[in-house]
Amino acid sequence: MKMFYGFFIIFILLLLTSPLLSQPVVLDAKPTSKVESDANSTTRSVLSEADQDKYRVRIAKKGNQYIWVSRENADLVHQSSGPVHYFIDPRGGGYIKVLDTLKLTKSTRTPGPRYEYMEHVSLLLGTITYWGATDVFEP
Repeated sequence: MKMFYGFFIIFILLLLTSPLLSQPVVLDAKPTSKVESDANSTTRSVLSEADQDKYRVRIAKKGNQYIWVSRENADLVHQSSGPVHYFIDPRGGGYIKVLDTLKLTKSTRTPGPRYEYMEHVSLLLGTITYWGATDVFEP
């Protein structure tokens, strides 16, 4: 009987997550730093491995639509300009900027992963911004 419940739970989890698994992943990256800010204070912190996993950013693509999977599947509008890709939540929840460092001149590139990103989240009158880098980005 316990085995039946185990299989049942796994089946339900697969049903709930299968739509996300079938969507192509555009960005799945872990931030290394975080800044929280409001009218009274600003705090910067370097993230632990556990917090990097907790605050990872995920964007998926469904047809021609981009989805901010790590922020309640919010719809995103994608724009690009030169070396920068913008993914913007039209409801005001924030945005993600991804910089392709290979599109910069060699003298302005920094060593490290090809793509650098920032995720800016708006929370009422406060904000949280995460910074990170990755070698995997598929717009």
